[in-house]
Amino acid sequence: MIALALIWGSTWMAIRVLVTVVPPLRSASLRFLLAAVILLLVIRIQRIPWPTGRGLHAAILLSLTMIAVPSALTFWSEQRLSSGLTALIFGAMPLFTAILTPWMAQDMESRRVPRGAWQAMIAGLGGLGFVLSGAISTSFWQALGAFGVLLAVLLYAGSSVYAKEALAGVHPFVSTSIQFFLGGLWLGLASMAAECARPSAWSTQSMIALLFLSVFSSALSFTLYYWLLQRIEPYQITSLQLVVPLIAVAEGAFFMHERVPWTMLVGAALVLGSIVIIMRSKRADEQAIALQLDR
Repeated sequence: MIALALIWGSTWMAIRVLVTVVPPLRSASLRFLLAAVILLLVIRIQRIPWPTGRGLHAAILLSLTMIAVPSALTFWSEQRLSSGLTALIFGAMPLFTAILTPWMAQDMESRRVPRGAWQAMIAGLGGLGFVLSGAISTSFWQALGAFGVLLAVLLYAGSSVYAKEALAGVHPFVSTSIQFFLGGLWLGLASMAAECARPSAWSTQSMIALLFLSVFSSALSFTLYYWLLQRIEPYQITSLQLVVPLIAVAEGAFFMHERVPWTMLVGAALVLGSIVIIMRSKRADEQAIALQLDR
């Protein structure tokens, strides 16, 4: 969980570096295709079996709903939206996941979202808004970009709930590589249609950003994501989106010597406290139910 939060917290900086010199759809396509090649090599070496039936169909569907469409929406929106507002909208992902879970989950036990988790998500989102309150402004283009990010967040949330059960028996390396390869192809075709006249101006920084996005933000992080998704609930793992902006703020203060106002510190404490409550809420509910049964 900590590794995933650190990687995701650094992803936005790498995306900003890359999309300044390479068109967004092309950037996303190269990111996922390179990550797919890395994972396919690992699968080949370890001789991991490929899925069939529902697992294969789910991976193909998720290549669109988890990779291609949300990435295209996010990369497109970041040209019109501040990173702070983007992070705030992504912070709503655990709430959307909790809302969709009772409607999409087939397992009755997985449908129940503890009340404490709901309260902690709302408090964490409020704390995130407190952190980013000074970095948000409003305009027509921001509203348009915010709508695009909101659609991406809804797709991510719904895909996480669906993948929890649909990919239960599939190795994370395999499911991730299928999604990356097909998602990269979809994005590549979209780039050929929409960005054929836009050149790429590669530099050392952009190449480093692409390698980081492919190796760490894609191959490693999504494998960790699906590995965790087999062990904890979707609303718990998506709660990391509340932490990601805090990592970005901390990196800005450390590397760029940016000022950190007291509102950010207070909001950060509220967000981190909410994450602890979300992760412990299921255990607390189970203990309360066990105590009532004993009585």
